[in-house]
Amino acid sequence: MGVFFAIAGAIIIGLGFLVHMRVQAQGRKAGQWPTAAGTVLTSEVVPVQVMGNTMLTPAVTYSYEVGGQTLQSGGLRVGKPRYFNKPDKAAALAAQYPVGSQVTVHYDPATPANTALDLAIGEGYGPLMIYAFGGTLLVLGIFSAVMGV
Repeated sequence: MGVFFAIAGAIIIGLGFLVHMRVQAQGRKAGQWPTAAGTVLTSEVVPVQVMGNTMLTPAVTYSYEVGGQTLQSGGLRVGKPRYFNKPDKAAALAAQYPVGSQVTVHYDPATPANTALDLAIGEGYGPLMIYAFGGTLLVLGIFSAVMGV
């Protein structure tokens, strides 16, 4: 049984690595996106439900022009949005984008509505949780195999 847990843990860790690498690749690709000048239209903190918990996230919308067409978007960063459980932290991030301010919008040339103001990669806790679960199974499997349980 220990060998089964060790193998399952190693496989799960490998899957976590693949998820992590996919998000990193998205970030590298976004680093090559063209930019456009934009104007912040709204900037506020909104509550969102995340796995049954109420969290706070900055909601920033802005307009920008690509190919002569004016677009609106709300992407702050590549990947998962930032969630906060403290209002002051969410408000501090939203305050970085006051209404009417000029921003640099990074946009995907294939899908100009796919945007980011900050190229920091937001992975959330997904890969970390996958690594932790896989690591736990791996350690339990090795311990079980060594101890003969």
